[in-house]
Amino acid sequence: MYKELNTTKTNELSLLRHGWWSPEYDLTDNMVNYGKLSYEGISKRNAKVALANNTLRFNFESFFSHTILITDASGSIIGQCTREFFSCTRVLTLQSGFTASFFRESFFSREYIWESGSYGKVIKMKNNFPFTLTTDVYVYPTKAPAAVIPILIFLGAHLIILRRRKRAVH
Repeated sequence: MYKELNTTKTNELSLLRHGWWSPEYDLTDNMVNYGKLSYEGISKRNAKVALANNTLRFNFESFFSHTILITDASGSIIGQCTREFFSCTRVLTLQSGFTASFFRESFFSREYIWESGSYGKVIKMKNNFPFTLTTDVYVYPTKAPAAVIPILIFLGAHLIILRRRKRAVH
């Protein structure tokens, strides 16, 4: 159904939304689909990611928590994404020891960066909403583990969507 992502061959991707009202997003290079992000529940805060060889879930630790727990198909926690109070930067920490920060380059920018202390810039995501229903993803050529790249892409998209929903409410 989905093909495994190989960033050495494909480094420019798009996250394509299915219509204005559908909470589903496909990761594609306009030829092949690499995974799907969908939302569950009434509040649509929890996300499910279907990949070629795994299923991930992004669930908040509790209702008022800023911590997102990342679990695999068996339900075991593989990482967490935290945000300090009064900070716009999110920090991802995986059980494998990989850490990365997610932030915007400037206050008015639509571009978000995943940057790791040991690998440098890993991914750049450009939010094109409300002009189109796509988010452009560029994967930098780094030595970052290949298994981490889909997690970074989908978690970054999830954080962008949550921020967009929060701004729409206020």
